[in-house]
Amino acid sequence: MKRLNRKGFTLIELLAIIVILAIIVVVTVPTIINTISNARVQSIWNLAGGVANSYDTAVAQDLLATTPTLKGANATASWQCMGSIMQTTEAGGDTSVSLADVLDLSASDLVLTGNPPTESNGNLTVSTNTCSAIRIKANGAAEVLLVANTGGRFAISGKTVYALSSADAGVQS
Repeated sequence: MKRLNRKGFTLIELLAIIVILAIIVVVTVPTIINTISNARVQSIWNLAGGVANSYDTAVAQDLLATTPTLKGANATASWQCMGSIMQTTEAGGDTSVSLADVLDLSASDLVLTGNPPTESNGNLTVSTNTCSAIRIKANGAAEVLLVANTGGRFAISGKTVYALSSADAGVQS
């Protein structure tokens, strides 16, 4: 009698491998998605702190107009959208750019126009139409609020992502 040389896997062995791989995917995918979301929130918070420091440094080195006035608007104790604060770029005063452009903030990643955040009893209210904003605190330092654009690199599906330079980052459903 001839022995057949059978190589390969049986159907049951293949199904067992597929089930094991499916279990691994079900367990790991939520963890990976959560890690990516946390990284996006952390990166927008780091950016908010960096923007506040950049603004303070630029003011200290007299690269911007004197604090708190910038051409066309004031960075004051009240929140103002970064897209609306303008900075003169030429000596003649004819050309100006927004503070968001000066600080190299992208409208594809951040909400730069809209409504400034509202504050009640020290708590900020942030929504999808809230703009990324800046204000000057009593000590003269800038405080920056960045709000992620829904299609940008900081976005988390179905949530409003924001970060305050002087506090922690947040996510709202």
